Amino acid sequence: MVEVIESTLVVPTEETPKGKIGLSNFDHVAPIAHTCTVYHYRNNETRDFFSIEVLKTALAKTLVYFYPLAGRFMIGEGNRRVIDCNAEGALFVVARSEHSSDDIDFQPSPELRRLFVPSAASPTLMLMLQVTYLKCGGVVLGSATNHVLVDGQSAFHFFQTWASIARGDLDSMIIPSFDNTPLVARSPPSITFDHPEYENAQLKHPSTPMSRVTSKFNLSNKEVSSLKSQCKEERVSTFCVVAALFWKCYCIARELPPGTETRLLFSGDIRNRVHPPLPEKFFGNAVIRRSAIAQVSKIISNPIQIVANTVKAAIDGITDEYIRSFIDYVEVIKDKGLSLVKELPKSDLRIASLSGMPVYDADFGWGAPQLMTMAEVNGNSVVYIISEPGKDGGLAAFVSLDSTIMQKFEKVVREELCNSLQT
Repeated sequence: MVEVIESTLVVPTEETPKGKIGLSNFDHVAPIAHTCTVYHYRNNETRDFFSIEVLKTALAKTLVYFYPLAGRFMIGEGNRRVIDCNAEGALFVVARSEHSSDDIDFQPSPELRRLFVPSAASPTLMLMLQVTYLKCGGVVLGSATNHVLVDGQSAFHFFQTWASIARGDLDSMIIPSFDNTPLVARSPPSITFDHPEYENAQLKHPSTPMSRVTSKFNLSNKEVSSLKSQCKEERVSTFCVVAALFWKCYCIARELPPGTETRLLFSGDIRNRVHPPLPEKFFGNAVIRRSAIAQVSKIISNPIQIVANTVKAAIDGITDEYIRSFIDYVEVIKDKGLSLVKELPKSDLRIASLSGMPVYDADFGWGAPQLMTMAEVNGNSVVYIISEPGKDGGLAAFVSLDSTIMQKFEKVVREELCNSLQT
């Protein structure tokens, strides 16, 4: 379905800093895996639409500033993760497909990733890109960024810069900072909080394979506003109310016993929560896993406002001391193979949000993307929230669930949204 025309390594156009850079404790617990996304562009019939020469030239210039992405991930002394800044380059693939834009299902799936995102046998590559030309003249841009250094904010900063350089617009460009010294552990370490969202990798037990499906839920601005209007007594963010909606519907669809404890796991950005704040456009993982915890009865029997406030309280708990405690926690037990908890009990739901991030700022000179999405949703009982294009686009949520409960979950979500519009 997709024919690869060219596969090459793009290197920085100028000499870049060499040597190995150590990663922070936030990078240390990030999955050694690539985060994969897909952008879709319709042909606007401009000259040299998605010129490979323009893209490659701009990428080579961008890698001068983002030079670790041209390096290779490795395990250094003391089992520490490092990036070898050797300027070997980022993988750049050019492909073509006989399919048109309207033929492609852009729902996250293993197939979408296989078609439009490069794959590598080695996890050491930091950045892989694929430009696929469609029969209709449109383009799909797939990317794979190594999570050992790149979180969502960092990834979109890279795409913003690459696109700006391709357009010749350098005025708004902000140089990334790789200074992670503000995230160094205290001496001696002081662990003042529990951090159950992380685990000793050596203690993992094999999980029972589950049949899961991914469905897309569209939430209009009107629906989101109606949810927020139920929280008039205390201002809450869009994330809090949308997370509350899916958490409540999940507990109902799962038919969890009322006395069971349920957790909503999410990642909070710490860039402006740590003191002093991280440098502007800090590049690296700067998110911390956090849980909102409650009894099922509290989640299913209360209005969205109560559930949203539970989420908000968990977010507000990401204080400077909580962050410092986590950094010290990783420092103490990192040699035991610390990692994110990936296999959740049936009572728990994990949610991640790209809402509010500049997901559509990847205009290389031929217009903004028509669509941006995750290439694949990894894991079970997972929700990804992404802004839809345009100021009235609303939100899209990609939900991966056990196939046995998805139909009921969809029904409960529709009912809850309908009720919110009537109140």
